[in-house]
Amino acid sequence: MHRLWLSAVLVAILVLRAAVANNRCVGLADGVFINDFTACNAFFTCFRGEAFPGTCVEPFYFNEEKQLCDHPWEVKCLICPQTEDLVPTFVAIENECQFYTLCIQGIGTLRECASGLEFDSVAGNCDLAENVQCETGICPNNINPSLPFSVPHPTDCSKYYVCLHGQPTENQCAATLLFNPVTRFCDFEENVVCEEGVPSPTSCPPTGIHLIGNPADCISFFVCLNGERSDEATNCAAGLIFDITDSVCRPANEESRCADGEDPLPPPPPIPPPVEPVNKR
Repeated sequence: MHRLWLSAVLVAILVLRAAVANNRCVGLADGVFINDFTACNAFFTCFRGEAFPGTCVEPFYFNEEKQLCDHPWEVKCLICPQTEDLVPTFVAIENECQFYTLCIQGIGTLRECASGLEFDSVAGNCDLAENVQCETGICPNNINPSLPFSVPHPTDCSKYYVCLHGQPTENQCAATLLFNPVTRFCDFEENVVCEEGVPSPTSCPPTGIHLIGNPADCISFFVCLNGERSDEATNCAAGLIFDITDSVCRPANEESRCADGEDPLPPPPPIPPPVEPVNKR
C-alpha cells in the first residue's frame, strides 16, 4: 500500500514537472533544450511541443545558453521552488553575491544587482554591500579549478593568491613590486592602483629576512629583518645587477628589472663604419 502511494506521488510530481515544461516547449523547435530549475544538471528536451526530462552526467551542469552540458564553472545554476502561483520569489545563487534568481511558477531568470549592491539571501533583495553577509571565497567559482589562477590579496597589494583546485596559496611579490590585478603579475608600483593604507613595495615586509632593491641604482640592495631595513646598501659583485624580479644578484637578462626603473641591459655597442679597402699598386 505504501509503495502504491509513493508511486502515485512520484507520478504526480513528474506530471507537474512535465506540464510546466510543456508550456515552455510550445512554439519551440524540436530538439531545443530548456532548464529544469530543480537541479543544476537537469534539463528538458522539447519535441513536438512536449518536454522530455534528462540529466547531464556528473560532474557537468546544464548550460541553456550554450545548449549543452558544461563545466560547473561556466554555469550560473538557477534553482527555483516549484509553485503554481504568480508570487515572485528571489533566490540566491551559490557562490554569487552580485547575481540572483527571479523565480515565478517554478521558472527562473538570471538577475543582477545594481553596481555597488549585493544580494541578501536572508532578506531576498539587493542591498548595500556593507549590509549583506555574502562570501564567495578567495578563489572565484567561474574559472577552471584545475588551472592555476592568480587573484589579489584583499588587504595587501604586495601579496596575491594562486588558486588551484579551489584552494588558495598566498604568495609575496618581490620587494618594490605590487600585484597587478589586470595583468595578474607582480608589477612596478606606478602601474598598479592600490588602496590607501597598503604598504609600499619599497618598504620592508613586516616579518622575516628579505632583500629589497635600492631605488637609487640597479647594483645594490638593502637587507630587511622583521620590518627594519639596514642602514647602508650592499653592492652586488662586479658585473652583476640586483634583479628585483626574484630579489637576487645576477647577470642581467631580457627579463631583469631594476629598482630604479632603468633598463638593466647596456645598450648595444655602436656599429663601426665600414673600412674602405686600400688600393695597392
